[in-house]
Amino acid sequence: MITSTHPLNILVVEDNPSDYFLFTEYLRLTGLPIRELHHAEKLQEALEIVQDENPDLIFLDLTLPDSEGIQSFTRINDQAPHISIIVLSGLSDTQVALHTIVMGAQDYLLKGEFDEKLLAKSIQYSIERKKILQKVVENYERYNTLIKATNDTIWDWDLRTNEILWNEGITNIFGFKPVDVQNTFEWHNQKIHPEDSERVLQKIDQCIHEGKEQWQEEYRYLSAAGTYRFVYDRGYILRDDQRKPYRVIGAMMDITERKKMQEELLRSQIETQKLITQITIQTQEQERREIGRELHDNINQILATAKLCVDMAMNDEDIRKELLHKSYDNISKAINEIRSLSKNLVPPSLGDIGLKEALLEMIENMTVSPELHIRIKANDQHIESLSNNKKLILYRIVQEQMNNIVKHARATHADIELKTSRKKAHLVIKDNGIGFDPRQKAKGIGLNNIVSRVEMQNGNMEIISSNGQGCVLKVDIPL
Repeated sequence: MITSTHPLNILVVEDNPSDYFLFTEYLRLTGLPIRELHHAEKLQEALEIVQDENPDLIFLDLTLPDSEGIQSFTRINDQAPHISIIVLSGLSDTQVALHTIVMGAQDYLLKGEFDEKLLAKSIQYSIERKKILQKVVENYERYNTLIKATNDTIWDWDLRTNEILWNEGITNIFGFKPVDVQNTFEWHNQKIHPEDSERVLQKIDQCIHEGKEQWQEEYRYLSAAGTYRFVYDRGYILRDDQRKPYRVIGAMMDITERKKMQEELLRSQIETQKLITQITIQTQEQERREIGRELHDNINQILATAKLCVDMAMNDEDIRKELLHKSYDNISKAINEIRSLSKNLVPPSLGDIGLKEALLEMIENMTVSPELHIRIKANDQHIESLSNNKKLILYRIVQEQMNNIVKHARATHADIELKTSRKKAHLVIKDNGIGFDPRQKAKGIGLNNIVSRVEMQNGNMEIISSNGQGCVLKVDIPL
């Protein structure tokens, strides 16, 4: 049996190369011992690897080229019920991922919402949960009758007399006094919730008359306190030599607490999704306002001037050539402004050119005063080994702060320093501008964007500034 310190044989079923690359980076950063790492892009490939390699742990993307949703989980779980399965879920299939937990998955992770710490914890917990589950299965097989008698409400329904016998579960779990319990099927039916009664009774009747050997159903059952409890009920139908049913033995399990936990987890996921959506919308609106302001206050004014010059040139031949030259200069200026705005909006290919080169290119393309000297120090070799997501976050933070310095600081010198420690990435941006009092000045869009990005990474941010003393921005982001 595997343990959390055992060198692991892991199968990752993921068809998106970017998601797989990001996942392997996080897996490497967990520090957990990995013996072998297998990769499958299709479910059929995964099933073959499971059969040949018998991995200790499976990470499963539910949406694959040859399978989708619950089917992806059930097919691989049916072939390998002894292997821990952790679902990799997108925001669009969170409810399906939750359903897989009920069906036997050990955990699920939302893509883009976990880091190496959460991944390590999920692996270790899943392994331990699977060990416990395997022990439960072994005990269930060894003490099947004993478990039913002690943990469930056992009922024995004689179809010939329509009488039901109960074990102590009817009193211990549902609180009925022995003198109040009646051994009739009608008494049992009256305790089933009215909204569930027809469905449950039809299912029992259907299984009995269709020759099936067992049935199972979830429904609400009335307790002695007058409240309904969720139960998982399954019955085993006994038949004589002529296949005629004569008896049904049932085991009713109270799953109320599990239902509450599932509902609470679902509510939590819904609230998290709402929060993510709200933050995304706010960020989009901020960016749209910024783009609108750039287009209206800058590019629109340049083009309006060019149009005015063209209009005047059409009516005045004496200065037409001069006006056309001015129009040409203004249109060229507008093109350069649009090009600069586009570069600010489109994220750089950090995986191709590296974070330091991307920052140098960004500064080169910014409209920077000749008096402002900018120096970048990013010689730490571990910087380029960060995930693309982390590097993009750092890139955007530098971009926002440099825009603030160019527009507001009146600085002549600015330093950007990037380095890492064992657990964090550190970013420091200094300038010798006019500074400000952080206690009195409200945060603008730029600083708010920096704050939101740092918070989404569970990082820390500090601003040190005062009037006439420049500004220092410190950001720490966990690796």
